[in-house]
Amino acid sequence: MIPLSLPDWFRMFLVVNLSVVFAVTLYYSVRGYRRMPRHRAAPFIFRCSVCGHVYVDRRNVPMSECGKCGAMNESIKSF
Repeated sequence: MIPLSLPDWFRMFLVVNLSVVFAVTLYYSVRGYRRMPRHRAAPFIFRCSVCGHVYVDRRNVPMSECGKCGAMNESIKSF
């Protein structure tokens, strides 16, 4: 057994506890950074006035191009 005086035991106890608190803080800060949810834009629904195709676009634009015929259309609804 290693002989330690009372102040040495106190220092060892303090260093071990502070190390555990630091490690837990570091773990949760890194874990929270990785799991940060991505906020996606609300989808906009478009209906083509030429071919009648209904499609969704997440960009916040006033008009979007139809994927089938290429005509520009205005949004009819957003969530």
